[in-house]
Amino acid sequence: MIYFDNASTSYRKPQRIYDAVYNTMINGAGNSGRGANSVSMAAGRILHDCRTELSLLFHCDKPENIVLKSSVTEALNTILLGLLKPGDHVISSVMEHNSVLRPLEKLRKDGIITYDLLPCDDSGEILLDSLSDLENLNTKAIILSHVSNLTGTIQPAARIRERLRNKDIYIIIDAAQSAGYIKVDMESLKVDAIAFTGHKGLLGPQGTGGFIISDRMNQDMRPVFTGGTGSDSLSLDQPLFLPDKFESGTHNIPGIAGLLEGVKFIKEREINRINEEHMFLSEYFLHHLDALDSIALMGKRTPSGRIPNFSLTFKNMDCSEAAFILENRFNIISRSGYHCAPLAHKALGTGETGSLRISFGHFTTVQDIDQLLVALKYISEVYHGE
Repeated sequence: MIYFDNASTSYRKPQRIYDAVYNTMINGAGNSGRGANSVSMAAGRILHDCRTELSLLFHCDKPENIVLKSSVTEALNTILLGLLKPGDHVISSVMEHNSVLRPLEKLRKDGIITYDLLPCDDSGEILLDSLSDLENLNTKAIILSHVSNLTGTIQPAARIRERLRNKDIYIIIDAAQSAGYIKVDMESLKVDAIAFTGHKGLLGPQGTGGFIISDRMNQDMRPVFTGGTGSDSLSLDQPLFLPDKFESGTHNIPGIAGLLEGVKFIKEREINRINEEHMFLSEYFLHHLDALDSIALMGKRTPSGRIPNFSLTFKNMDCSEAAFILENRFNIISRSGYHCAPLAHKALGTGETGSLRISFGHFTTVQDIDQLLVALKYISEVYHGE
């Protein structure tokens, strides 16, 4: 099987990640902060080490400001529901995933907030020139994806702060697609929160993720979920110190152990080198894709300014049929549909058709891409008469 659905979840992870999950479960995954026994202490060390490695990766100088959750979706909901109050206004974009759009829409329908969406250009890059038109006196936060899960376009997140009239507006970045693929630096991006998932570019298991939060934004947030934390247990009030403020309940210690090894692997390979390798593979793929006239590419047609997520549409063929042929004739896994980004599809003209997404991973090879190109050429020749 050749796997090209890494934007959904990574596959073919390093063996050390599987080993970490297995060994943690076999040797005793204790409950961190619940007692002074050896397995509880071991779980605490895994949590500590994972926060430390994540803080180094994201250039956050306070590991305790890294909150571990079950997914980036839970992280984004925790941020939005904990931060926004009646009367607040939010700016987002048409390129967002439903993990951002649906919480915003629910808050709007509940009469709590209003929001506006930045438009995008033909490549899926948001148009920051529209920011000044949308900002108003009630604007509390801007929340944007760092990289589009549909087109792979890298958004100009680092330029947002300078465009704002009110420099105190919170900036929240959804790094679900960028973490592990390109540099995600909290300081250089000038943001207040970064939400991330563990199971995509960071190569961890499913059921891992979290967010990084600035001290400033933390002071303005309330916990959404409350419960046992193993700290300050005589009080009926949720602790207000990080990370316990946002981490109630038992942690997924086996998953976090796997995430820890995934982050170590990314750091050892070096993010800049990973990006260079992906740009080489992207250039190779895009060059050969140009020869297939019946297949159209959404997004940027150059390897720069993007990660290796490619959405394709086909002349006179539904994308789900193309995905079926790829898997059943060529044993190639892809993703067809709307990719939980309905407004992005509408903005880019594929609201009625969806697209076929091809997304490279850390172990994608030129040989894998060659097999994909053979399959795409077959679809073009047999079904479109090229």
